[in-house]
Amino acid sequence: MSSLTATYKTRQKVLGYPVDMVSEKSALEVISEAWKTGRSLHVVTLNAEMIVAAQQDQLLDRIIRHAHLIVPDGSGVVFALKLAKQNVSKLPGIELAAAAIDMAAQSKKRIALLGGKPEVMEKLKEVLAAKHPGINIVATHDGYWSPDDEDNVVDELAQAEPDLLLVAMGVPRQEYFLDRWHASFNHAVMIGVGGSFDVWTGTVKRAPLLFRRFHLEWLYRLLAEPWRFKRIGSALPSFAFQVLSEAARKKIGADEKHGERRNNKRINSHDKSKERSKEK
Repeated sequence: MSSLTATYKTRQKVLGYPVDMVSEKSALEVISEAWKTGRSLHVVTLNAEMIVAAQQDQLLDRIIRHAHLIVPDGSGVVFALKLAKQNVSKLPGIELAAAAIDMAAQSKKRIALLGGKPEVMEKLKEVLAAKHPGINIVATHDGYWSPDDEDNVVDELAQAEPDLLLVAMGVPRQEYFLDRWHASFNHAVMIGVGGSFDVWTGTVKRAPLLFRRFHLEWLYRLLAEPWRFKRIGSALPSFAFQVLSEAARKKIGADEKHGERRNNKRINSHDKSKERSKEK
């Protein structure tokens, strides 16, 4: 059985969206297997904001549901799974992408990077080369181009034949891009990595460990970037309300079924006692 098939067998859902119960180790095994077999692999790093956005966006909804590997990137997703009594830990997309880069560098795989500002991309190549000796970056392009230039950008990246393609253009733009052009990278592992390039280059600071440990990265982002409030401030409460409502409905349904079983048991027991008395 392949690693990906084994992963599918444990797949769960959060508000109807699939989530794979993977650790960093098992996710890397799926990525390594994709390289060995030469198959493409689209990885989605799922969080609460993405789920709420997909509920209003049919294209993003379809892209998530059809991804090969969907990791529990956000604290909200992990909270929902634990509420459903699933044993899972958060797997931040930025950490999975960094681990994939390290594995690619060690196995001499070809890496392409897309997204970010031009100055960030220049610095990123230096940072990754210093951190991952032997890394083979075969193509890079910033995230700024006109619609007329997109075909040329894709051709430039595709001709480099990357084994790992990281796209940092934010949700949902990076997902749209990978969905539209995945056939051009039919032997690559493709991951949308959001603002990872900015964090790796020090352009943006990641939430301190204390915030991450207590699942408060969203709060740090709001404090550091108040302009995010409109999106996060509406998405997170909506997600939490839906998750808690769904959990309450399931509990009520379970209690009702349990009550029905108890009543049926009593009725059956009463009927049998009558039958025994008649026999006497």
